[in-house]
Amino acid sequence: MSNILIVGATGDIGNAIHEQFSESYIITVSKKRRPLLKSNHHFLDLTKEVNNGDMEEIFAGLTHLDALIYTPGFAQFDMIQDVTMNDIDTQYTLSIKNLVVFIQAALPLLKKSKNGRIIVVTSIWGQVGASCESIYSSMKGAQNTLVKSLAKELALTNVTVNAVAPGVVRGSMTNELSDVDQQILLNELPQNRFIDASEVASLVEFICTESSKSITGEVFNLNGGWYT
Repeated sequence: MSNILIVGATGDIGNAIHEQFSESYIITVSKKRRPLLKSNHHFLDLTKEVNNGDMEEIFAGLTHLDALIYTPGFAQFDMIQDVTMNDIDTQYTLSIKNLVVFIQAALPLLKKSKNGRIIVVTSIWGQVGASCESIYSSMKGAQNTLVKSLAKELALTNVTVNAVAPGVVRGSMTNELSDVDQQILLNELPQNRFIDASEVASLVEFICTESSKSITGEVFNLNGGWYT
């Protein structure tokens, strides 16, 4: 049985990934809600710095780890002059600092797996940038660069490192938009539809297979041809 750690497990994408790996032993981390499916769950506010004690509790009893899947993030809509230093620190801690802490803690266990995987769910905005989301876009771009750099660093091991950068995913974020705003957004999309979270999960599952062992350092664009 595979051991899978899903960080940020209760959002739309995290839930879909959890369901995709339902036959594996799943460890989940989230701030408030419990996952919909069975897992060894840990509550942790990822906008705050995590520590070694948190990591010891999460990884206790594991002899190996097959995949670290890091999904947390939240969009922040602000003109740059309205962004506070606290806003920046929060986004940085969530997207970069704690990601690195999880990687450092997971890596020894990932190296004991036949096919260790690090997968970061980033965003289309980390590729092309977004007006009024400059800080969020910057952090997602930093995640993409971390993935590319770490893939080279770990190339001689059995651990691959990749990112999935979805476009507009149907779920809680799109539901916050009015019907008019949703239609305006749909009109921009070549396929005239939002991405399903299950599509993201299916791609993540493929990256975890042995067949993908030569795929590393990639940022997979999953946006229906919106940006190519």
